[in-house]
Amino acid sequence: MPSGSSRQGRTRGHLSKRPQRDAQAALAIQPGRRRRASLRRPRPRRRHRLRALLIALTVLAAISGGLVGGTFVGYASYRAQLPDAATVAAMEPGQDSHVYDTKGNLIAVLSSKGVRHVHATLDNIAQYARLATIDIEDRHFYGEGSWDLPRLVKAGWDNVRHTSTSGASTITEQLAKISFFNSPERSVDYKIKEIVLGNEIDANFTKNQILEMYLNRVPYGNHAVGIETAAQLYFFKAAKDLDLAESAILAGLPQSPTAYNPLLYDAPATVNPLAKDRQKVVLSAMVSNGDISQRQADTAYAEPLTFHSWTESELNTHPTVTVYVTNWLKYYYGSAYINPGGWDIYTTVNPGMQKAAEASLHDGIAAIRDAHNAKDGALVNIDPKTGKVLAIVGAWDYNDPEVGQTAMALNARSPGSAIKLFTYTAALASHMYTMETPILDAPVHLSPGPGQDDYSPLNYDRKWHGTCALKACFGNSLNVPAVKVEAAVGIPYITSVEIAAGIDSYSVAGAGRPGATSYSATLGGFPVTPLELADAAATIADLGVHHDPSPVDHIVLRGSGKTMFTLDPTASARRVVPENVAFIVNEITSNDANRVPDFPAHGPLTLPDRRVSAKTGTAEYFNDNWTLGWTPDIVTAVWVGNPKGSCLKDSDRATMSNAIQRGHVLFTGMTIKYPFSPSDLAQYGLQPRNNACGHLDNSDGITGAAPIWHNDMVVATAGFNKTDWYAVPKDVVQVGTGDNADFFLPGTTAQQPGAGGNCYYWGPPGTPPPPTPANGTPCVYTGAGPPSNQGQPGQGQGQGHGQGQGQGQGGGHGGGATSFPGPPQPAQPGPTNG
Repeated sequence: MPSGSSRQGRTRGHLSKRPQRDAQAALAIQPGRRRRASLRRPRPRRRHRLRALLIALTVLAAISGGLVGGTFVGYASYRAQLPDAATVAAMEPGQDSHVYDTKGNLIAVLSSKGVRHVHATLDNIAQYARLATIDIEDRHFYGEGSWDLPRLVKAGWDNVRHTSTSGASTITEQLAKISFFNSPERSVDYKIKEIVLGNEIDANFTKNQILEMYLNRVPYGNHAVGIETAAQLYFFKAAKDLDLAESAILAGLPQSPTAYNPLLYDAPATVNPLAKDRQKVVLSAMVSNGDISQRQADTAYAEPLTFHSWTESELNTHPTVTVYVTNWLKYYYGSAYINPGGWDIYTTVNPGMQKAAEASLHDGIAAIRDAHNAKDGALVNIDPKTGKVLAIVGAWDYNDPEVGQTAMALNARSPGSAIKLFTYTAALASHMYTMETPILDAPVHLSPGPGQDDYSPLNYDRKWHGTCALKACFGNSLNVPAVKVEAAVGIPYITSVEIAAGIDSYSVAGAGRPGATSYSATLGGFPVTPLELADAAATIADLGVHHDPSPVDHIVLRGSGKTMFTLDPTASARRVVPENVAFIVNEITSNDANRVPDFPAHGPLTLPDRRVSAKTGTAEYFNDNWTLGWTPDIVTAVWVGNPKGSCLKDSDRATMSNAIQRGHVLFTGMTIKYPFSPSDLAQYGLQPRNNACGHLDNSDGITGAAPIWHNDMVVATAGFNKTDWYAVPKDVVQVGTGDNADFFLPGTTAQQPGAGGNCYYWGPPGTPPPPTPANGTPCVYTGAGPPSNQGQPGQGQGQGHGQGQGQGQGGGHGGGATSFPGPPQPAQPGPTNG
């Protein structure tokens, strides 16, 4: 970017200020050829008053192109109407920002809507491109002032005769128009203003500064502003690498970017014929001005060129990554990433894991799309030790016209039984329950409040299973025991654990946050995003320590090379679950025996070469299907479902209502609100409203999301030590060995009667405490956050909505906004960014 005023000491038109020809171009010039007089010696500097006088003469010439007569307005009068020319240096459009993966591969370009722009300093623009621009636009640029009297007179005369084929604007005047006017107006008054402002620009900047600003601001068509952008867009190369043929093509575009658009051509042509004709004009001007030989011009004109389109250069390799990164940037930096922009954003996305995640999701959905009406999915990989998002996929196929544009990894859906992970985590932390606590699986009726019907949940299989140990109730994902535990421990307590672990959708009071009697909460009645669920599970995977999830590792300002942000995982780390509690949860969820008989042993929830934790979830009416699992090194969450609700068309609602009233129903209690699938509607002779709607057909955690999760985890864990698992904490009591071992917190097992407990709960104030644990130590309220030795829960923003009160898996789904629960940390100690 050019600096401020350079008026002092400037030598106008000196040959040394002109871009120097390279050796090849110099040798190509024929000996003895006459050089232009304007380039042989510097012209004397004009004084400001002389400029004003000459401007008056220019005005007269300009008037000849319009109506004869008119009133001459003095230079000072026009100058008072114009902005300060010294500010032109700060008027460059916002620059594109580039997004890279962890291997330095460019994966996305972020830019202002409808504009692409990358700045290039003058010494990083090919000399041929500079010469071509000067020769075709303003051949006396280095030897004249801001205006060219002969050109003005000729333009005015041509205008009078209606034979004008080109304007009279110099490069300096064009810069004035681009910067301050940007209007196609061609009136005499407008022309005078352009000349006056160009004169002021000429008085404030050197010729090289003016040329650099012009080359960075002139439009080249196809949304490209500036020659660096045009070079990257059309030729996939930097402006400094343009050859003569490419330079001549680009130099010709600004006169009419639409007419000369090189991409507008019909087969068998490979370039717009008008652009080719314009290239020839540019090359001829370069020959005429002594900058190249005729032989060079002929060779350049004959050179075949390959052009690329906007869509080819508008990289968006992983669309959900782009959406997530953009949301993150907006949250912390507003629009600064594109205005002024020019950022190099290095993400946390591992290209190998991203590729594997996309393949696993695509292939997995393809296998069940028709059989199970599973038209879409999402997948998230997180490093639990840092919060870095290693891969994120929001659609089964980004080219799918129905679902490809929706980033489902960032949209809230009912988590089904997957959310029980935190019900049981809170239960163990309360000291009320151990992994061996017996729970009776039998009918239960809970009152949500006066005047409301009792909440009477059923199990997934609509059966009762008698008494089961907590680890088996949890492992087999039985609904009724989970609701009983939820009611005993207290929903506000459980919710506070979930929020602290990373489920920010629950942090905003209202429809998105479970109430004290929202008993459907543990069955998925309140939606979360796949990213949130993966982040919350990462808290358990890191033994109770939460790290804010981040898609960005560091950001570099391209112009200065300064690192403006570096992710510091330790800065956001906070303990939200005791280590011993998280360890016991990991033991329960990684023991395949705890899932039998409802889940097959050695099934897709296990890995062939290592221990792994896993939890499934199926929302009410089979709307959503989940599998969540982790090792100490990586967490993977998979969602499968349809992004759109019921397939019933509005025009068919009356028909369906009549059928229900006549008793033609799919199950007892069916209402018009049921999320009808295409196969449901087929029984009524109706067609679905789209191709990605309704509930899943005969699909659960094992047939839907689990195979996808399994295939992705096999690849994602390949680079980690297969023997890594959690060491038993010193304050955990182990009874038994191997997979038959049970683990207890101090004071919660008969082997240590009377041992002291550590039961606590937190916020908001007024929350009723959970029941007193069996060891007799009351739980103590500690305020809005956990006690100091346990760390602080995350403070977050976000929203979601939807609540299920059904008799099955819970349910409901709604939209939620991706949230970012803490400010990014600066690269150096100091105030936070954002």
